[in-house]
Amino acid sequence: MKRQFAPVVFMAMFCFLTSLVVAGEGNQQPTSRSKPVVGLFDELQELYPDTKLDQPVKLLTVHAARNSIASVHLMVGGLQGTETISFTVSDVHGKPTYGARWYRMIDVPVTENTGLDHSTEKFSGMVNPYVIRRAPFRIFDPLKPVHSPIIADSACLALRLEIPIDAASAPGEYIHRIRLDVGDRVEVLDFIVVVHRALVPPVDRSTISYINWHNLDNICRAHGVERWSEPFWDMLSKYAQTMARGRQNAFWFIWGDFFAFDSAGNVSAFRRDLLERYIRVFLHAGFRTIQGAPFAGRRNWTSSDMLLTVQGADGVEVVPVSEKGKRMISQMATRIIAMMKENRWDGQWLQGVFDEPTDEFVDRYKEIIAVLRALKPDIKILEATMTVKLSGVVDVWCPQVQEYQAHQVFFDQRKAAGDKVWVYTCLSPGGPWLNRLLDQERLRQVYIGWACAKYDLQGFLHWGLNFHTDKPFEELVRPHIEGQFLPAGDSHILYPMRDGPLSSHRFESHRIGMEDYELLAQLKSHDAARAQQIIARVLQAFDKYSKDIGAYRAARKLLLEAVDQNTLQ
Repeated sequence: MKRQFAPVVFMAMFCFLTSLVVAGEGNQQPTSRSKPVVGLFDELQELYPDTKLDQPVKLLTVHAARNSIASVHLMVGGLQGTETISFTVSDVHGKPTYGARWYRMIDVPVTENTGLDHSTEKFSGMVNPYVIRRAPFRIFDPLKPVHSPIIADSACLALRLEIPIDAASAPGEYIHRIRLDVGDRVEVLDFIVVVHRALVPPVDRSTISYINWHNLDNICRAHGVERWSEPFWDMLSKYAQTMARGRQNAFWFIWGDFFAFDSAGNVSAFRRDLLERYIRVFLHAGFRTIQGAPFAGRRNWTSSDMLLTVQGADGVEVVPVSEKGKRMISQMATRIIAMMKENRWDGQWLQGVFDEPTDEFVDRYKEIIAVLRALKPDIKILEATMTVKLSGVVDVWCPQVQEYQAHQVFFDQRKAAGDKVWVYTCLSPGGPWLNRLLDQERLRQVYIGWACAKYDLQGFLHWGLNFHTDKPFEELVRPHIEGQFLPAGDSHILYPMRDGPLSSHRFESHRIGMEDYELLAQLKSHDAARAQQIIARVLQAFDKYSKDIGAYRAARKLLLEAVDQNTLQ
């Protein structure tokens, strides 16, 4: 038996040693499985460094309106991390696509999941089943402009291609042929854009207001510029242009940035020249609405104290309803009112007073409004409201989306009375609600526009354009107050690079939704029932919607075709 078994053992050892040699050769010379793989992805698909390319898509078609952007994402997998990657896009005859823009997508970490109600799961102690992936994970979000060629530095690479569609473009089907040279491998892919007659209006003629609050201190720190210096103005202009590209058409200014006071509470300096220049930067970029930021706030969320966010020269906290506080408010408001009127901006101006007032602040809130309306009876007040007890005081209501939905009858009554209604999101709501957080579907950002169209809302507000820490690409979940952490991405939707801000996957998805709002508004003006039918195909409420990108694309195609038909009539 031993003699009979020996050859079997010998052969087994021979096969084992042979396999080691083959494996060693494979490490030196990549096998067919490790060759680069390239595929196209719908731009609304979330992408991760470990996204699979088992069945790579080589042809993808989208439908688009004029004066918009058609985009597609490309993933390259199976890289060694050292390859040179070249990319071009042209028509089928080899003519380069005019205006094409390329971006490298950057992955960022999500260290905790959004809470079921708000903040993060750690704060609420409840598991949120509505997230796209369990933390920790990494996901592509910032978009860095690049030019061919680039060098791979990891096993995978994500690219974004944008094709701008001019307002004067002829409707029809356009084939954009993409060529990628990955080392010695060549990949050819087709991105087909069907351009419709439908036309998205320019941002300065938008029918919905859209604002993200921005942080000047972060602009200065992130880009190494001194406030009010010429490099600062250049950088502020870059931010304004990026914001407007995302269809943001409203911006804020903070009163305290332009005033100084003596210890008695009298204005000692008003930098009107700086404020006028600041406003013109945004108006030049296409913005239309000027929001005066709330100038009063809470001491903290465990106190009922209301304080001015502007301190006197002595640095002492000022109560806005005190004699000194009212004097400071009155003197600032007098100067701002005069400036707005002389520049003919008063029709574009909305003013905040106290961010997120609740029932306990209503009486003091009304006192401050009385001071403002004594100076300008027709002043328009915009507020992120957490109470319904300010009828006749607030002109533009801005509840959180879940609060709007819970009190829709009340807000519809306010619209009937002549008020406007916006909505906002922030570190809440979590769960299934529409928001702009990193562990949520990109479709949620798109559907913000669809939900606003469904409910005839006139605006959307988010606080976090660039309120990041000093590690904007690393700390996407960041400390907040009272042991809370802001959920992933809530603090910023733009990312700072040294020479300017970067857009993001979420910011561009939100832009698409705002473009859709404009198309839905056009259709509603001709056929409101048809518009609501199309909306209902993919969205029924702020917390009820389709997560199927294909269903959204089909609904959007119907929308474009319906608007096309109206333009021909």
